[in-house]
Formats: sequence, C-alpha cells, structure tokens
Amino acid sequence: MNKVVIIDDRKERKKLHLSEAAISSLEKLVLSGKLDVMESINDIEEIANYSLIAVHRSYLINSGVYNNLLDFIKKSKKLLIIFSGNISHNMIMNDGRQLNINASDFYIEKLPEFINRFCEENLESPLLQYMYGDSWKLSLLLQYRYLLWIYGDGFDEIDDEEDESLEERIRSILWNGQYVNQQQVCKDIEIEKTKFHYS
Repeated sequence: MNKVVIIDDRKERKKLHLSEAAISSLEKLVLSGKLDVMESINDIEEIANYSLIAVHRSYLINSGVYNNLLDFIKKSKKLLIIFSGNISHNMIMNDGRQLNINASDFYIEKLPEFINRFCEENLESPLLQYMYGDSWKLSLLLQYRYLLWIYGDGFDEIDDEEDESLEERIRSILWNGQYVNQQQVCKDIEIEKTKFHYS
C-alpha cells in the first residue's frame, strides 16, 4: 500500500482552506495508516517509506532540507508536492514526479479522497490527476494541441525551453514518447471529451 506524508509547520494552515468534514476525513486517513501529518523532520530518512511527500515550501527552505529532499526524490523516484501561498503558477516538474502548487489549490476538499485513492489504487500520473481532476488527459491534450498550432507537427522549430520540456513530458505521458500528428491529437481530444459530455 502507498503511504502519504504531509509536512506543514503551521497546523492552522489547513483550517484556513478545508471544511471540518475534510479535516475529519484527513484524520480518519491518519487513523487508517494511509496518511501521516508532521510539523517537521530531522532527517530525510524519516520520510523514506512514503510514496508521496507533500511539504510546505517555506518550511523546506527555512529548515535547510530543500536540496537534500530534491536529491532524495530524484534518486528514489518518489512523488513530491511542494505547496505555498507564494506559488502563483501550479506546475508539474521533474519528469512528472513533482508538483509545485499554491496552498489554496493543495488544501482543497478533494484532498482526502485523492489520498485514499492514491493509497488504494495504482493511479496513472497521480500528480496530474490531483491538479486537473478526472479530465487530466484532456487538459494535456489541449495543451499539446496548442503547441502543435504554434510549432507545427514536427516541433523542429521550438525555441522556448519551457515549451520544449512541456511537449516532451506530454508526449512521454500520453504516447510513450512517440511523435503524433495534429490529426491524432484531435481524435484523442474527441475521445476524452465524450467521457465528460463536452461538445
């Protein structure tokens, strides 16, 4: 079973964003052994047995464990969520293993359900699912189609590092790294749209 840890040095932060019902659901996850909540850690080894580590950015920086944690994540292939009120742009990084997200987007009502599903199921691209919900594939397809409109099918002319990295990540997640043309992307978009009754 996967296990999740949330490291937040301010207990009251989640109370600013979550309902009492969501907080109660998180407490039940703690009692079930699926979730641990910590205010701090002394050593990276304390979190070595968790599959998903969520940590507040200011704690990471102020405690001096930021670089050690990033190295640990890269070596161990664990998933990392860094949340903070100062993060203005939610972004997936490090080959889809790290999500930087605003605290108000992290502490949302679906957090307990996501943690439970993450622990119980073998979720495909869990951080993308958390960020975009059930329509995560559609969101990626629409981003990819936008890149195709800008750069064309070959992506030979990408001159922006962020766009190039985004194109490679999406292609890796959706098509195992294979190049696809605009016609295939549009077909895949229509398939995903039918799942959500979009027209």
